[in-house]
Amino acid sequence: MDGKELQKSRVKLFRDTANFVKTERVPHFANVVTWKVFDAGYTLDQAMTHFDVMEETVTRFLDTYPVDAILDVGIRNQFNVTEAFGGEGYYYYTPEVLGVRDHAHCTPDTLSDYMDDPIRYAWEKILPEKYGEVWETRDKAIWKKTFKEYVRYVMFVLHMAKVMKRYGLPSLAPNNPMSGTIIPGMEILMSDLLGIQQLSIAMRRCPDKLDDFIARWEKEKLDPVIEKTRNAPGPQTEKYCFDASILMLAHTIMNKKQFERFYWPKFSELLGAYRDKQMNVRIFAEGSILSFADYFADFPRGTLTFHLEQDDPFDFRAAAPNAGIMGGMTTDLLSNGTEADCLAYAEKLCAELGGLGGYIFSENKMLSYRNDAKRENMLAVCRFVSDYRL
Repeated sequence: MDGKELQKSRVKLFRDTANFVKTERVPHFANVVTWKVFDAGYTLDQAMTHFDVMEETVTRFLDTYPVDAILDVGIRNQFNVTEAFGGEGYYYYTPEVLGVRDHAHCTPDTLSDYMDDPIRYAWEKILPEKYGEVWETRDKAIWKKTFKEYVRYVMFVLHMAKVMKRYGLPSLAPNNPMSGTIIPGMEILMSDLLGIQQLSIAMRRCPDKLDDFIARWEKEKLDPVIEKTRNAPGPQTEKYCFDASILMLAHTIMNKKQFERFYWPKFSELLGAYRDKQMNVRIFAEGSILSFADYFADFPRGTLTFHLEQDDPFDFRAAAPNAGIMGGMTTDLLSNGTEADCLAYAEKLCAELGGLGGYIFSENKMLSYRNDAKRENMLAVCRFVSDYRL
């Protein structure tokens, strides 16, 4: 098969699996980010802003490890853009670590100001605080240099799409990495606008302010997605493995009462729109989602596939039998276990979960650090899953 035909066959494999249709084998989604940089013999500072090196790390991984799709093809971090502008961004890297500095753009009292005019708020509040005194010294030449690097980044994104086509690897879902993904109000509050501490306190001290922000945010950001989904002809079965990909993390600081107030109303409406169109949604549930499994249990098979980070996949299957599952292979086992240990657990996952349908093999956490996996374990597991037949 050429790359185009292989992409098409893999999309069908993911789609059939998510719909609990019997397949010949279990697909493998490689939840791999920067581990591939170390595996290729580089450190992060040698790869993050060098597109040729980053492409090499991706292709070397794909040439070595047989997988059906991969999370990151080297386009997730735009350090060349932020470094061209000067100063430090919220994300940073050292030779061994890629991290993010704690930041909060708003307080509960300024959320309405942000929603009134996000661009003005960023220009007058966020950027001056981020860059300090040097913000006022940025001249036209710096802006031109930064925009030039952004164009280079965009061209690299387009180039890597062609590389993936050559390897026959499909896109996960129709989310543009330059525009972001589907973000519920509580997720943007936790990740950028308030942070964990302020949001945790605000849920108790000023919940009405959160209600107001969430209503405005989701009307602007999620309602158009819901409307577009309702008007869609149906699943995009030829191009993407899923019709949407959503990240959940804010649930980890909420109890059920808070979840029902701040998260579930619009989120359930969004998922219902996908359900009604028989579309498939992948949800990457960071932390543990098991205590909220009952909210998703009544969705029919083929609507939701949860990529589990911390939950035992067998426990989650028992709690939400209609939901598809991604994940299962732990980084703890890949990094600390023997090859025999890894292969035994991979067989258990494929035989017991894969045999029931609705199971996509993957790593539970994003492989990002050098010690997230031993090379020999990763290679043995990838080969096993690729060869395993149901």
